Amino acid sequence: MDTELPLDTELLPPLKQRLWGRLAVVNFFLGGAGAGAYLVAVSLTGFSATPLARVALTLGPLLVLAGFLAVAVEAGRPLRGAKVLRMAETSWMSRESWAGGAFIALAALDFVWPWVGWRLAAAPVALLFVLAQGWVLSNCRGVLAWNVPILPPLFLASALVSGAGVLSLAAPLGSGDADRLQLATAALVLLSGFVWVAYSVWPGNRTFRQVAGGLREDSAVLGIFIVGHLLPLVLLVLGRRSPALAAAAAALAGAGILIGQLQAKARLILKMGVLRPITMNVPPHSSPLTLPSPPSGERIKVRGERVG
Repeated sequence: MDTELPLDTELLPPLKQRLWGRLAVVNFFLGGAGAGAYLVAVSLTGFSATPLARVALTLGPLLVLAGFLAVAVEAGRPLRGAKVLRMAETSWMSRESWAGGAFIALAALDFVWPWVGWRLAAAPVALLFVLAQGWVLSNCRGVLAWNVPILPPLFLASALVSGAGVLSLAAPLGSGDADRLQLATAALVLLSGFVWVAYSVWPGNRTFRQVAGGLREDSAVLGIFIVGHLLPLVLLVLGRRSPALAAAAAALAGAGILIGQLQAKARLILKMGVLRPITMNVPPHSSPLTLPSPPSGERIKVRGERVG
C-alpha cells in the first residue's frame, strides 16, 4: 500500500527583497572594480612602482571609497556607520567595511610615501575586501539566489575582470605593462564567463532555478555574456593581430567588460534578490489550512514585492 507524503503548502510566496537597491549595486560594482584593479596591477608588476601600478594606486581606493559613500547614502544614516564597525566578530558587512577602510588607508600611505611594504600589506586586504562582499550576500539565508557557496568566488572573479577593465581604459598608452595586461584581461574574461555560467546552473530547488534562470534571459545574455565577455575577447584578439588598433581595442574591451559586470551585479541584487517562500507540510486529505485574521483595524505588512 502506497503512503501519501505530506504536501508543501506555500504560506507566503517568493518576494523580492527591497532592503538593497541601486546604490548597493554601485557599492558592490565600484568596490569590486577598485580592489580588483589594484590586485591585477600588483600581480602584473610584481609590486613595483610602474605606471600601471600608479594608475591602480590612484583609482583603486577612490572607487572603493565611492562605493562606501553610495551605500552610506542608501542606508539613510551615514553617521551610524560606527555601529557597523563594532560588529566585526559576527557581521561580514562589518568585516567588509574594516577591510575596505584598511585598503584605502594603506593605498593612501603608499601614494604619499611610496614603499613596497604598503603594497604587500594592501594586496591581501584588498582580496579580503572582495571576498567579504561575496560573503555579505552568501550569508543572507533568506535570499535563495545569494545563499550559495559559489558567491564569494563569483565576486572575486567579477572584481578581477572589472579591475582589468578599469586598467584597460585608464592605463597609460604605450605602457610597458600593456601587453601583459591584455593577456591577463583575456584570461580573466574567460574565468569570469565560466563562473557566471556555473552560477546560473548551480543546483538548487525550484525557486532557485527559476530565479537564477534569469541569467539565461535574452537581455542578460546580451548584456552580460555578449557585451561583457564575448565582445571584449574579440576586441582583444583583434588588438593582438593589429598592433595599430591595440590601444583602441583594449579600451573598448574594458568598456564592454565594465558594462557587462555592472549589469550582472544589478541583476543579481535587484532582480535575483528573492526571499525564500514560506511553506508548511500539510498531510494529504487534511482540511484546508486557514490563517488567523489580524485583529480588527490592523494589517500585516511584508517587506518585499511579489515575484510573478
